[in-house]
Amino acid sequence: MMNQIYRLTRILSMVTLTLLITFISYCDILEEIEKKFIEIHEKVGRSVVNIERESQISAVPINREELFKQFGLPLPEDKGMPPSPKKEQKQKVTGTGSGFVYSKEGYIITNNHVIEDADKITVKTVSGKKYPAKVIGADSESDLAVIKIEPDEELIPVVLGDSDQLKVGQFVAAIGSARGLEGSVSFGHVSALGRENLRELQLQGLTFQHLIQTDAGINLGNSGGPLTNIKGEVIGINVALMLGANRIGFAIPINTAKQVIPQLIQGGKVIRGYLGVAVTDVERYGEALNLPDRSGAFVKKVQEGTPADKAGIKIYDVVLKVNEHEIQTAQDLVNTVSSYTPGTSVILEIWRDENKITLPVILGERNLQIVQKPQEKISFMGMTFNELDTSIREKWGLSSDSKGVIIENIETGSPAEEAGLLPGDIIIEVQRKTISNIEELLSILTDLSNTSKPIMIRYKRGKQDPDITIIDVNQ
Repeated sequence: MMNQIYRLTRILSMVTLTLLITFISYCDILEEIEKKFIEIHEKVGRSVVNIERESQISAVPINREELFKQFGLPLPEDKGMPPSPKKEQKQKVTGTGSGFVYSKEGYIITNNHVIEDADKITVKTVSGKKYPAKVIGADSESDLAVIKIEPDEELIPVVLGDSDQLKVGQFVAAIGSARGLEGSVSFGHVSALGRENLRELQLQGLTFQHLIQTDAGINLGNSGGPLTNIKGEVIGINVALMLGANRIGFAIPINTAKQVIPQLIQGGKVIRGYLGVAVTDVERYGEALNLPDRSGAFVKKVQEGTPADKAGIKIYDVVLKVNEHEIQTAQDLVNTVSSYTPGTSVILEIWRDENKITLPVILGERNLQIVQKPQEKISFMGMTFNELDTSIREKWGLSSDSKGVIIENIETGSPAEEAGLLPGDIIIEVQRKTISNIEELLSILTDLSNTSKPIMIRYKRGKQDPDITIIDVNQ
């Protein structure tokens, strides 16, 4: 009996000792992690700056008289009230963001949207000193910008890491002026990598994404601040949060910035290669095209006069490779082509008519105004038109061999409406002359309208047979 009690006592003692050692080990581990987090803030926080921006916007003055008339109310007696302002007024708007020191010379990295259209930029360093800043360069498509101050103190640049080495699950820290609270730091993990096609950000102009997703707290004001690894190396630039979500934020990989920032400092802008095609992911079209797999970029439109047009790229082509780089998605093609210098000759591998062919292309220069330029809407006799391309044919359910010019909109009460035309109708002939594009259509319509004679329009509506109507230009 005594032996059993002795053995039981020894077992309990060993278990207790093991638990105590384990607890001490866990405490040691937690203390080490805690020290690392403290070190991150002490190391990187001294390089993080607060950015204040001011801009002037036009404010339309409120006309009291018009306001009362609109609601059918009698005008009050003025009794010394100042009259309504007649001229457009300017209103000052302020905002706050973050940035970090890139070099001792005063170069600061931030987001383009933090400083865009600012009339005045002020940088506040960790010492509390404020400096006026000027924009050195900005790039809306990567949402990166470089500003510069002339400091009278020693600035400490951050240490840049390697975002290509990141793994999902790694510890990260976000530092910046969260909600205007300078020097705020939050910790979390990398929750995903390579996020693309985030539409909200695309609409704001962020074309080149491939973003780091994190559950570290990113709030308004964090934009432009650093996202660091546990060593205190900057591996990302905080750019956005997902509204309505619980701790989902995004950062631009620092390796993207490493390519962009030197160009901004040297020339004020980023120069990228340009092909001149509208593409989409191939997945929906792969089976119809008999593709061997579902990777590549499907060409929906080729812009006239561009490198793609000159090289002979066609609608329905699928771009499989740029040089030796295999293209997985439409965005992958955009990113790959943009990484080349304009004037570079590349070899494209194309899937066309169930065969692989190669085409040499000399890349042009990507121009944001051309890339983002909306298609011009031209109105005539109450009609606005659009060229027939693949996307328009898909939108209106038209066959791939449809020819002519499509009516996109009809104004109420216009001669076109009186003639019975509808949006979606395809104009195929005017006064017995075949129509192939908007330029031909407008040339003929302009000449005929000057004669003041009715214009005969032959059009096609859906799957119905073509019909003919008359537009009275004298209406």
